Amino acid sequence: MRIYLADLGHNLLTVSSDVYPMAIANLAMYLKAQSRLGPEVEARIFREPQDLKTALDEAPPDVLGLSNYAWNEELSKHFAIYAKARNPGTLVCMGGPNYPLVDSVRAEFLRSLDGVDVYVNGPTYEGEVAFLNLVERFGDVGRRVEGVLEEAAPGMHFVDPRTGELVKGDEVPRLRDLDDIPSPYLAGLLDPFLRTGYFPLLQTNRGCPFTCTFCNSGVRSNSKVFSHSVENIQADLVYLAERIKPEITLAMADDNFGMYEQDLEIADFIGHLQGKYGWPRYIRTTTGKNKGERIIQVMRKVNGALPMTSAVQSMNPVALKNIKRSNIKLETYAKIQDELRAQGMQSYGELIMCLPGETKESFLKAIEDFLDAGAKRVSAHQLMLLHGAELSDPESRERFGFDTRWRMVARNIGNYTGEPVVEVEEMVVATPQFSYEDYLYIRVFHLLLTIYFYEGNFDEPFAWARHHGLKEFDLVRALKDSLDDAPAELRKVIDDFVREGEEELFGSREECLAWSHEHYHELVDGTLGGNLLSKYSMIGRFYATGPSIEFLEEVVARTLAERGTAYDPEELRTLGGYMRAVMLHAPFEQEMAREVAWSTAFDVDTWSADGYVRPLSDYRYDEPQVLRAVVDRDKQNLINAKIEVFGEHPSGLGKFTRTMFARDLRRAFVHERDEQLVGAQDDA
Repeated sequence: MRIYLADLGHNLLTVSSDVYPMAIANLAMYLKAQSRLGPEVEARIFREPQDLKTALDEAPPDVLGLSNYAWNEELSKHFAIYAKARNPGTLVCMGGPNYPLVDSVRAEFLRSLDGVDVYVNGPTYEGEVAFLNLVERFGDVGRRVEGVLEEAAPGMHFVDPRTGELVKGDEVPRLRDLDDIPSPYLAGLLDPFLRTGYFPLLQTNRGCPFTCTFCNSGVRSNSKVFSHSVENIQADLVYLAERIKPEITLAMADDNFGMYEQDLEIADFIGHLQGKYGWPRYIRTTTGKNKGERIIQVMRKVNGALPMTSAVQSMNPVALKNIKRSNIKLETYAKIQDELRAQGMQSYGELIMCLPGETKESFLKAIEDFLDAGAKRVSAHQLMLLHGAELSDPESRERFGFDTRWRMVARNIGNYTGEPVVEVEEMVVATPQFSYEDYLYIRVFHLLLTIYFYEGNFDEPFAWARHHGLKEFDLVRALKDSLDDAPAELRKVIDDFVREGEEELFGSREECLAWSHEHYHELVDGTLGGNLLSKYSMIGRFYATGPSIEFLEEVVARTLAERGTAYDPEELRTLGGYMRAVMLHAPFEQEMAREVAWSTAFDVDTWSADGYVRPLSDYRYDEPQVLRAVVDRDKQNLINAKIEVFGEHPSGLGKFTRTMFARDLRRAFVHERDEQLVGAQDDA
């Protein structure tokens, strides 16, 4: 029995899914280990649409399994139809968390899946047992699609072709021991991805104890957490460390990494690998929602490679109650930030706009609280109504009065068989408490926050402003209020962001799809579309770099003057010159090869390294210095490796900067340290 398993991602503009297809590799391994069909089963896995097309053309399978996420739904639907056209006898199934919770919506959804025979409905993310049941039933009925649809095996959902009614098999149990799935890494199944630039993906446990209604991990069946053994995880990590480049990011699919006892052991072992192999340098995952002290211990053990993500989503008590969410107290969060700063670690905050009960004022207050507590990045996500999440159910939509629009999923576009395929998503743009005008205001505020504050992009000027009583939040708000006076190049960045943001919204899925197909060529050449926040923040940082620095200097000076705050203009000019000297911008190859000479009266690097605890005036040189700023070879290799995978255009930059720190995209000064600082002499 020939089986193709495809976890497809778009790859025309940039890779939309940048990790190894571990989920379908797990399906293949479990099927091989557990199926009574034994050697009759031949399973292949696919990531690239082009590879799947070639295989379907050359040797159509008996079974095609397609993953279904919010970012590849249309692509999987497209290949279901393509496979059926090649061989109507192929059993086509789909599985994944992008599946409605309510039966009436499920039936409507399944009827829209032309070419899909069966939905594999495992508990939340788990498809192994349900897929095994389907394959064995297919074998039992003589590999006939119509035979499969005569009766639903456990974990099967489909629309009866005779009656048009939804048919559901019994629910399947969750896997309590994830080691029942043999490692696809140790079996060599994922070896073809080792040199692709994709990120290796691990999942140490499954399940989430939280019940957040905006997330398809929040369903009750997913509330218990089951794990792999630490020994198996260590074996996978060693296998990877011995085979991939040190600069390749490690991605982890856990919902709450760092929150459990075994995570300490895993982190210890990762620290060992860092010492032996220099890998991983960066870990991308979602850290836990509580157990802050344990998460800090985990972060220490991996030597700063893991930033802490505090995904509180809201700090409004009404909104939190509406989404069935509980957060750590802000005082506890602030204590965690103090510890992180002491350890030289970073943390991020995540919020979601337009949650039911949220207001513009409460949302801005949450951003301010995050910044005051020391977060180095605050993401203001837009609320998507995901299949598989409670907020998407008809009852929730009516109760909370959601005003929704459809838009393209950024960068998820391609033409693989002669017909354009574009992904779309439904998002909330207003509620009775959060108007559309509020939505636009927050979008611009968040763009400025991302350009200027994200992971310390402009850390030194912000620290200097803070020394003069100007908080981070107040400075970003001053930038927002001063946009009419911004340099023309930066003003255009903001105006284009707002205009394109409004143009990308549509009243229905069909309208959005029709528009995207009509404008496919403009979407491909970048004239239209993309992740607009990422795209325009990248333009602001890496294309309008000079005007962005100029605007920041002007707003800081004006705001301090309006407040009557005394300051030394030479210090502010020095920081502007420092940013111009160290910040890289496009085109990167040319920029990285360029050496910059900068004359300064202040040792800004040492001031920064000391954590800005003293005034910049304490770091004045005895004599002005001319410093050289260069990009070392390791950093050039790191940046070039990212560009090779994702591209240097704004969309690609938005992808690879997610797995780098802001200081990775700077020159470093080369200068002697034997000169005495005025401040150091005073201390002595």
